[in-house]
Amino acid sequence: MRRNIITFAALLLTAGLVYVGFMYAKNSAGTPSANLPLVRVWAAEQEPSVWAWLRRQAKQYEKETGIRVYLRAVSGDMIRESGDAFPPDALITGNGSRAVAMLGYALFFRDDAQRTPDIHPTSLLFFQSSPTPGPSPTPAPTPDAARFSVVLTPLGLESAVPGGAASPHAAQDFAAGKGDAALLTADEAMRLPFPVSASPLAKGEGSLPIFGSAGTDGGEAFLNFLCTEPAQKSLRDHGLYSPFLLLYRGADPLREMIENSL
Repeated sequence: MRRNIITFAALLLTAGLVYVGFMYAKNSAGTPSANLPLVRVWAAEQEPSVWAWLRRQAKQYEKETGIRVYLRAVSGDMIRESGDAFPPDALITGNGSRAVAMLGYALFFRDDAQRTPDIHPTSLLFFQSSPTPGPSPTPAPTPDAARFSVVLTPLGLESAVPGGAASPHAAQDFAAGKGDAALLTADEAMRLPFPVSASPLAKGEGSLPIFGSAGTDGGEAFLNFLCTEPAQKSLRDHGLYSPFLLLYRGADPLREMIENSL
């Protein structure tokens, strides 16, 4: 009997120690960053290029400051539904008062007189690159807007041109022949299966700014970091544009034309 009591007590003690250890591990795992500085940043429905830039800057910010950036992609519905219950430290959206980056667009229309577009065009008309550099490229003449009955545009730019029709997949729809022309980024135009010419839009009409808004001092510090010169210059690596700097002058004719129109 005595042996049984001792054995039972030992089992109870072991079970108790296991339970305490489990609860400690669970609580520790549930709050891995409780003692670490953390900035929560929500990015709403961003283009892949914008998202790539934000991820790169989040890593650089953590490297320079030791503050973790929790970057989360969220939908507009999620932002609205969350209200003020769990606000992030910073929010990156298409609306606001503080621009941190820009998407830039030009008007592209099919031009079968040109050869197949090259990934490194030497002119804004997308001639195949030649071994001998030619004169500085000039934009194609702005076409008569009445010439196009349907101009496919990204969401938010349908009023930039007459006949603008918003499409969440403007480049794909243009390639499929669903429009006479389209407002596209330089990267989108390079992937088209047919030759095109490009024309700049009226000043500012081809810009979709990316805004940041801060809810805490930590969020404000991260947005300040996004506006520093190194972070802004890195926009060029993702085909984006800066609200503060000229990034493509003398380096990329097509993007320089778009940049000048922003």
